[in-house]
Amino acid sequence: MRILRTAADINFKLEDLPRVPHADQVLMVDPADFDVLYAINPHMLDEDGNLLAVDRTEARRQWWCLREAVESLGIHVDVAPPLEGFPDVVFCANQALPLSSAITGGQAVAIASHMANEQRAGEVPHIISYLRELGYQPSALKHRNLRLEGTGDGLFHPGRRLLWAGVGQRSEEGAWLEIAQRFNLTVALLPLADPDFYHLDTALAILSEDACLWFPQAFTPEARELIEALIPMRIEAPEDEARHLFACNAFSPDGETVLLQRGSEVTNERLTSAGFRVLELDTSEFLKSGGSVFCMKLHHGPY
Repeated sequence: MRILRTAADINFKLEDLPRVPHADQVLMVDPADFDVLYAINPHMLDEDGNLLAVDRTEARRQWWCLREAVESLGIHVDVAPPLEGFPDVVFCANQALPLSSAITGGQAVAIASHMANEQRAGEVPHIISYLRELGYQPSALKHRNLRLEGTGDGLFHPGRRLLWAGVGQRSEEGAWLEIAQRFNLTVALLPLADPDFYHLDTALAILSEDACLWFPQAFTPEARELIEALIPMRIEAPEDEARHLFACNAFSPDGETVLLQRGSEVTNERLTSAGFRVLELDTSEFLKSGGSVFCMKLHHGPY
């Protein structure tokens, strides 16, 4: 187990970490019940403090476009059913942290999240049950009072035995310490410093083994230094695109193609200049609930 809090804690190179297979599958949730029925982040309200209105027909169309884009890259997509009364279950990056058999050294495990907001608590058993059907062994934190929100805050580095762990509004340091000890992981703790960026995946997208897309101001100075020390190619999203278009909530399933919110023009240009192929997608209905491309899927496997 190795816990990284500052760049001074790093006594290795990224390529020194053990290799693990890249995640090769995606789980999505049918968006039939998606809506904005409450406010648990700053993005769900208009300037007058009212809940934003969702066009549910358009939301379904956007969801299908995302699914088709993922499948066009040769990635298998499983679809879990919706859950009545839980409109945010469609953001299925949050309810579990899947650990592949390569990480556990045995059977693949799905760590159940402990959601920070009670409105979302019922989503967890729904997603855990579906992951069990796929072959994951359900598990829970020993200290079940600790907040944890799955891959919303826990990003495995592609191809390496390293977990980037967001700390702040939705997940607690203690949860990551328990996971690190239990599975003998290297964990880099990244405290978040801006309420608009309430999950790690809103401010950081690990695109490949040596590249990321990020918004540095969302992190504490120590967290920024950790990322700078370990990831050589860092593509910065401008503030307006990161904050309002969720540009950093992007997804690269193959290390070459980036699925990105439409209209993130500067981010698109910077990704393209860095050698990535960009597929623009419209997730504007889901932005009203504070989520975009990465939030709407759970990248996992092999199990």
